[in-house]
Amino acid sequence: MLTRSSSKKSATTTPDPTFEEQKRLIRSELVDAISLESDSFTSSLYHQVASESAIDRFLKKSRFYSVAQRRWKLPHSYTKLIDQNFYTPFLNVFSAILKGFSSGSTSHVTREVVDTHTIGLQHREANSVVHHSHPSLVIKAEGPSFQRPYTDPGKEQKLVGYPNITTCIDIYVDGKEPSMSDQLAKAGIYARQIFIHQPNRRFVRVLVLTEEHVRLFHFDRSGAQYTPPLNFHDNPHTFVRLVLGLSSVDESDIGLDASIQWITRREHGRKVGGTLRARGPNGEDVFYKLSGTTPFFCDDSIRGRCTMCWNVRDPVTNEALVVKDSWRTEERLSEHLFMQNAVGIPGVAQMVSCEPDRCDTMSFRGFGDVVPAGFRNRIETRIVMKAYGTSIRKYTSAKQLFCALRDAIAGHMELFKRGTIHRDVSLQNVLLGKPGAVPGDRGILIDFDIATLRHLNTPATRHMGTRSYQSIPVLYSAQVPHPLPHDHLDDLESFLYVLAHIMFARDSAGVDQGPDQMLLQWEQYQNDWRWLGTFKEAYLTRRHVPFKVLKRWPSPCVDLILAYAGFMQPLVQEKLCVSQLKPGVRSDKAEAFAANFNEHYTHILTLFDTAIEALDHPDTWEVVSDSPDADYDPRESSDSVPTIIYLEDSSSSESAGRPSLKRSNEDPSGQPPTKRSKSTSGRNLEGPVDTTVQSP
Repeated sequence: MLTRSSSKKSATTTPDPTFEEQKRLIRSELVDAISLESDSFTSSLYHQVASESAIDRFLKKSRFYSVAQRRWKLPHSYTKLIDQNFYTPFLNVFSAILKGFSSGSTSHVTREVVDTHTIGLQHREANSVVHHSHPSLVIKAEGPSFQRPYTDPGKEQKLVGYPNITTCIDIYVDGKEPSMSDQLAKAGIYARQIFIHQPNRRFVRVLVLTEEHVRLFHFDRSGAQYTPPLNFHDNPHTFVRLVLGLSSVDESDIGLDASIQWITRREHGRKVGGTLRARGPNGEDVFYKLSGTTPFFCDDSIRGRCTMCWNVRDPVTNEALVVKDSWRTEERLSEHLFMQNAVGIPGVAQMVSCEPDRCDTMSFRGFGDVVPAGFRNRIETRIVMKAYGTSIRKYTSAKQLFCALRDAIAGHMELFKRGTIHRDVSLQNVLLGKPGAVPGDRGILIDFDIATLRHLNTPATRHMGTRSYQSIPVLYSAQVPHPLPHDHLDDLESFLYVLAHIMFARDSAGVDQGPDQMLLQWEQYQNDWRWLGTFKEAYLTRRHVPFKVLKRWPSPCVDLILAYAGFMQPLVQEKLCVSQLKPGVRSDKAEAFAANFNEHYTHILTLFDTAIEALDHPDTWEVVSDSPDADYDPRESSDSVPTIIYLEDSSSSESAGRPSLKRSNEDPSGQPPTKRSKSTSGRNLEGPVDTTVQSP
């Protein structure tokens, strides 16, 4: 073994200056990571890759293992290694194991151990930030699910990166082992990037070694678990199986979903196409052609639903379809049940076929008969559905937008009649219909991941849905002992906020007009449900829109959003009052909300129909001058809210140190009404309320 004078200082790896920033990105992913108490998980893995007798023969022949000493031939001390390189001895052991069990891999499927402690493996993030990480070793791979890292034109080709590795290995010697939390964080950083760069990954496993021990970190859509340290000198068979399993040419062994197969061009090693196998309408396997090499929607999380959507083509008809993969918790109803219930409803995404129980995370964990406390099993579902237009935010005219929202609301009504509550109406979950779509399909409601059934009377909770679009009763559900069920009114209120997000931030042609103060305020306080609920209450009480919105939008559009908010406001207040009552006292009042659903939907749909018709008659529109009228108060901006009275609320421990948010019953000060279009004559359009607020 090459050594150097012991008077020289031992090596230390230069700390990554972005490590703390990277840790913040994954902190929530590692909550409730399971620390296993025994090595049974490690010992149970990969018995199919090599028999005991084959491992025995390898150990006897290998020049990197001493049968007599029952020890891998690694240095007893790392302080004297020439060039302070303690990675090479470990690399030699790993390489010997791979070579010793090589079955003559073809040139198209290979595995190789690579020293990467000085190579920065580039990350991919949703924003423009550039991060790198430096695992000690990786197992580089060529095969159907791997490709070379992307390299900018004119630069030297990168040969190794997260797109073409099976696992990462960290090595610590001479007592340099970091804390358990930092080990978990580093392993989590590696795992997240592997998930991002290899979109058909189901799980990722990472090894951490010291001079004597190996620890296995496992990541899947339920989160993380890690094993106690195992002495790999005393347990060579287990160690060999771990190395072989994490470098297996059988892609399912390393956590890849083999139903997605790629075509890679040899000259540059990059993916150029692929196929996706899914269950067809009649239960047969169908091989769909992928329309690209990456999903058009991908959640970059390690754990959670981790939804991934692919554009595909039907192999027979060439029809464009969408395949959605997601991971639901075991206790949640599968999305396919709600989509089956939606078959034939215009304005709602239509399912072609489904695989509701493809696999589950428990099968990856090796728990046996005892499941650790805190583990939440997740089940993978694959749904093939019809393809539609782009996001509703891509509209190009006011009429296109209003027709799309109108048809999505009508579809939501039919869903409600069939017993489904969507619970996640948001800007992301309404699509435009296909070009030339007929009335009814001009807008499409998608994503039933957190839908529920009406008859279950599932209580509203602020933990379900997209915060910016949640209704006020849903936001306030945490402060009442018995929240009302999430109902159609909550979703209709969410549709209003979808419209508000569009009209306050864009013009009628779909052009982004920059940040709006009201929406920025909602975004700023989205983690404080009390304030967000208060701001939304304030918004509903207004009977005006900012002058900039009047200028950007035809008057029928302004009339609609004002009338929509005016219709919802008393219903919201009534729900808030009823939610304060005990269940036995409020039952009749609560049931009345559902009993009047047809009236509620019909009223809102009529508002849309009126506005859509008026948009075809520009001669009826009210013309707004280039500057505010003399009676227009510029203080009526979108970031203003009415006076709020704060009273102490000692009934909830959550409110300790915070004010209770109760609306004032005082009459608002009078303000002159804004000008209205001819299309709203006869409607009650009150003046705006006082717009002062106490600072939070």
